[in-house]
Amino acid sequence: MAVIAPCPFYIDRGTPLRIKRLASAMSEAFDVHVIPFHQGEDGPFPFTVHRTLPLPLTIRRTGANLAKLLYDLLLVGTVVRTVWRERIGLIDGHLHEGALIGLVARLFTGARVIYNAHGTFVPELIATGALSRDSILVKPLMRFERWIEQRVDRIVAQSALRRDEFIAAGHGADKVVVVEDVPELDAFLVADDRVDRDLEQRLRPAGEKLLIYSGGMEEYQGVDFLLQAFAELCRRRSDVKLVLFGRPLPPYRAMAETMGIAGRIVFVDNEPFDRLPQYLKICDIGFALRLYGENVPGKLPVYLASGIAVVGTDIKGISTVVTHRESGLLVPPGDVAALVETIEYLLDSPGECHRMGNAGLEAARRRYDPVAAYGALAKVYEELLAG
Repeated sequence: MAVIAPCPFYIDRGTPLRIKRLASAMSEAFDVHVIPFHQGEDGPFPFTVHRTLPLPLTIRRTGANLAKLLYDLLLVGTVVRTVWRERIGLIDGHLHEGALIGLVARLFTGARVIYNAHGTFVPELIATGALSRDSILVKPLMRFERWIEQRVDRIVAQSALRRDEFIAAGHGADKVVVVEDVPELDAFLVADDRVDRDLEQRLRPAGEKLLIYSGGMEEYQGVDFLLQAFAELCRRRSDVKLVLFGRPLPPYRAMAETMGIAGRIVFVDNEPFDRLPQYLKICDIGFALRLYGENVPGKLPVYLASGIAVVGTDIKGISTVVTHRESGLLVPPGDVAALVETIEYLLDSPGECHRMGNAGLEAARRRYDPVAAYGALAKVYEELLAG
């Protein structure tokens, strides 16, 4: 079977991370062929990778851009050729792009198509600034989004939230199955005797309290919101530092310099994803501050699995995972004063941090069962291949 990855692959975050996890798990029972852009890193994968031809363009951000559009066009040909040559009967297309390319390939090959939904199309174009909310293109693109969803054979939703939205939009419950992002629970729960003490000393040489944000640095992720709150914290107290783990970081370095807080921020853009558990173990509070809420951020399962206390925005993509005052605290999107107050409360209440972190960990153990998640996806594959 084929997995369409309309993105650089492999990079250790976001969509590529989910694709790698699912493709690796499915490779235990299926002959999996992942078809991504040419850009990305190779690795010892348990599946075969078929890349597009290279382009003299580099994808540096999410959302619509010329490099991504041209790679999508190349991806169509690569998918059709690979599906035909390998006699593939099922295509798992990630994001709306992957599903659309799968539908095009179906015209030539007869393969059945899954839409693997861990994001939205039009809302994310708006959130990343690629499309204005008032644009005349919004309505036709939303109809196009619905058209893709209606024509695929099955929809794999990244969360129960997305499943319910698909059903509310008129899709039958038998067409939609939930396969949540499942973090490597054992890898993210670092025992006390396995903490990297050299890293801890570098991060907090004077025993400072540590805040951390990890993941994509796009504007809609709320990093600007966090920096505004952190600047106010720096004016109030000297015992707090911030770790930004992700990329691209240069715009936020410049912003922090302008705000006069760069000396209190640790910028981490050269560490692999498998080092993140150490950072989460050492830090005190993790942040998921998205400004819109149409899907569940992949960082949330990771935060919960690490046992760190979580502060998130009170939007449905986060509030369906984090229970306010139980496994974390929620604040209104963009409310700097509320975020500062919440952070100070947790900094001055280490017992509450510990309690919420433990509650989040228990929630992760209940919710993120790899056997159930990967079993559900394998069942979809088996049913469509048999059909």
